[in-house]
Amino acid sequence: MQNCYLKCCAFLLLIVFNGEAAQTSSFSIAQQIVEIEKQSDQQLIISSLNSLLGSFDLTKQERIQILESIESHYKNANDYVRAIEIVNRILLLAEQTSAATFLANTYKRLGIYHYLNGDFELSIVHYHSSLSFIEPSKYPLKRANLYNNIGLAQTALGYNSQAIASYQSAEKIYQQFGTELDKIDIRFNIAGLYLKLERYDTAIKAYENVIARREAINDLEGLALSYSDLGIAYKQSGKPEIALEYMEKSLAYFFENNDLFNLSSIYHNLSDVYFELGQHSKSIEFAEKSISISEVNGYNTALSGALHSFAKAQFYLENVELALEYLLRSDEIAKPLHYAKQIENNLSLFSLIYATLNQPEKALSFHRSYLNSRKKRENDNFNILLAGYESEQLKQQVIQLQQKEKLQQLNFAKEVQERNFTIIAVLLIFLVTFLIYRRNTEKKSKLALVSKVKQRTKSLELLTEKLQEADKVKSLFLANMSHEIRTPLTAIIAQSEALLHDDLDEALLQSEVAIIHNNSLHLLELINNILDLSKVEANKLELDIQPQDLHEILQDIANMFCEQAKKKDLSFEISHNLPSPFIISMDGFRVKQILINLCSNAIKFTSKGHVNVFVTLEDAQIVFSVEDTGIGLSSSQIELVFESFTQGDSSISRRFGGTGLGLCLSQQLAQLMKGNIEISSILNQGSTFSFILPCEAELTAALDKNQRVLQAKTQAIVHSETEVKKGTLSGTILLAEDHQDNRILISRLLSSLGLKVYTAANGKEAVKQYIQHQPQVILMDIQMPEMDGIEAHSIMRQKGAKQPIIALTANAMSHEVDQYLAQGFDDHLKKPIDRKIFIQTISQYYQDDICAEQATEKLKQVDMQDLVEQFKSNLVLEQQDIILHLKNENYEKLSLLVHRMAGAAQMFGFSALSEHAITLEQAIKAKKFASVNNHSQALLNEIDQILW
Repeated sequence: MQNCYLKCCAFLLLIVFNGEAAQTSSFSIAQQIVEIEKQSDQQLIISSLNSLLGSFDLTKQERIQILESIESHYKNANDYVRAIEIVNRILLLAEQTSAATFLANTYKRLGIYHYLNGDFELSIVHYHSSLSFIEPSKYPLKRANLYNNIGLAQTALGYNSQAIASYQSAEKIYQQFGTELDKIDIRFNIAGLYLKLERYDTAIKAYENVIARREAINDLEGLALSYSDLGIAYKQSGKPEIALEYMEKSLAYFFENNDLFNLSSIYHNLSDVYFELGQHSKSIEFAEKSISISEVNGYNTALSGALHSFAKAQFYLENVELALEYLLRSDEIAKPLHYAKQIENNLSLFSLIYATLNQPEKALSFHRSYLNSRKKRENDNFNILLAGYESEQLKQQVIQLQQKEKLQQLNFAKEVQERNFTIIAVLLIFLVTFLIYRRNTEKKSKLALVSKVKQRTKSLELLTEKLQEADKVKSLFLANMSHEIRTPLTAIIAQSEALLHDDLDEALLQSEVAIIHNNSLHLLELINNILDLSKVEANKLELDIQPQDLHEILQDIANMFCEQAKKKDLSFEISHNLPSPFIISMDGFRVKQILINLCSNAIKFTSKGHVNVFVTLEDAQIVFSVEDTGIGLSSSQIELVFESFTQGDSSISRRFGGTGLGLCLSQQLAQLMKGNIEISSILNQGSTFSFILPCEAELTAALDKNQRVLQAKTQAIVHSETEVKKGTLSGTILLAEDHQDNRILISRLLSSLGLKVYTAANGKEAVKQYIQHQPQVILMDIQMPEMDGIEAHSIMRQKGAKQPIIALTANAMSHEVDQYLAQGFDDHLKKPIDRKIFIQTISQYYQDDICAEQATEKLKQVDMQDLVEQFKSNLVLEQQDIILHLKNENYEKLSLLVHRMAGAAQMFGFSALSEHAITLEQAIKAKKFASVNNHSQALLNEIDQILW
């Protein structure tokens, strides 16, 4: 009847408004909303607004105005479920038409409602959607507020390491742009994280600091929230009397302002405090109040906790069946919310209830689950991280642990005594036997607890030592990490300065720019492989063995170090008797990396004289000897020189810099290539470092090949006297590549070489294009939708394809390449494309002669800036797809998406984005779903950096 009455009233109200609108055309939707909201009955207002929404031929913007008004009333009524429904309707109307600021605010509100409703996972998704629409340079505080909200949701879910990262992002912005209230709020949230991690003393100090700052600015609502959380901290630390004092302060404010959401929480916490004080009737009273408010308004987090508190009090009053009923309800609500702390508390109470009901198997099962949960929480990696960040708190943790164990003993003894008093009237005859048995049990329990405390204390002491040692190593590493990076960077700066000051002959300009380019590429590869040492030690680093002209490496070394030596008045020479070219199969980058380190050290530690490099062939080995006239090494220093972060003595680091990591990594790389680095040195006279690279079979092949190359060069010289070489290729080629941006880029490169290019977006299209056009060469991506490259290759061969089919893939590990060749592929090219190797590989399948240098220059002239911008714009859509797949837990689609993204990112020069995508793909393939969210967050953050 009441609903019918409200509808009638709303209908009559709209008739009045429509009549007025007919008389006065200027009576807008906004004015009608204002008139409706003058009513005092909230239900009548919402009903009238809904009628207005359906009674007129409205524009999208007018519908959004009405929906926002309805949303506001649901929010004020704490009806977050209906508020979520209304915001989703607003987003459906606003898609693709509204400003970024409007969409950012709408997604933020949606995230807040989901958070208040207890759906923390969804709240994080919507907060990230809001972030994607906010420009950092224009609205830094809005981004900080979102990071703060994300941290709150991550804390509620137990994602502690992610939460601290989000808080740090927010606090960094607040320190620069935020108000005093912003800075207080972030410290308040971090205090909440301490509370969740059971670091109560630290939490109490943090809350007291926050309260003092809130009092200074008269922030009454903030004070009420701080009093509430400080009360919880005192309750958890075993001080219920103090907890009650602060919670009553908080209760007064929330009650006066009719804040139902916080009232439900404070009632639940007061129930627990009164239970600790032994006032069980009051505990039940406040639990019922919390349950009543939470059920009506959908406050699931508070409801789960209040049901547990009610069950606990009933169990104490021996109403076991009723306690079990309410505890089951609490568990049903907590599990979908991933409310870890509440689930753990429920396990403990389940164990006691089933023990009382004489169901020992269930009791034991729940008890084991409870112990496992606590063990997992106590060994949380975040606690270790936080201990490293604030190691001085470890001793306090030991003291807290001891206090907690003592409190458990006291509670245990109290429960035993109360049970004894209950049983004494009925089982008096067994009292003496029971007390003796119980005394022995208590003695064993106390001894076990003392032993456990000692073991835990010892473990924490060992952990402290390890963390301190790790902190020293980390500090040393971070202070000296420039050792490997500065060498190529010095060459880049020197050549750049020469260009800026016109110190170079214009005829040599191209070669000088090439030096900058080569050193830049080396620097990029060096940064991407900064963790090579750990990969070698974990046996995860694979060599990339390719035919390589040793003269190119030696020339790069000469270009890199001649200028450095000259600046120190040193002579630098490379001496060898190798034929030219001298091509050998090896990992050129690793060989170059070792030589760079040896030459860099030689020049660094030599103040006068010379640094010479001798390259010789000895007993099926190539020996690179780097000789200097520097400070030399003693025999004791030689023994330590290959250890991580080690130099001859501490003064060397102060005088010359460096990490002490280079020689350790170089030796391990040499040993990975079945070689070695040997040292001969005289203190204060000089040193010789010899890098020995065994390659018996390769040397023979190299010498033969060098001879053939010399003959071919001779023939080419004769041929060039009678015939002018061509500069481009001619013919047809089929390119199968699923990523559109990659497909356009590679197609453009091939066209610039003179080839007619047919393209396909997947294996099925590639087969059709092959049948229709019969191209001379086929470039086949391996991982594609609908049909992958391996299946398409097989079908083409079955249909009689004799053309060369080249595998085009980011999966370029040696075992993967061997697999492709074994399956019948003629060759392979890895992504991102090395243009020189790309030309060499493609041109060998066409009869046209092509000058590699001329073709490379043509590729350099290809403009791809428009493709880079297109790739960046597509990242916005791919970012949304990532969030959608995460939300739906569709890891298969997510893996395919990030695989495509990894290859394309490398092609367009976004190496960091590619690394994040590869890491996420590997986590999904390894089914490490617990870490997928962390890696996804890192990938999304990197996309944000690129876009903004």
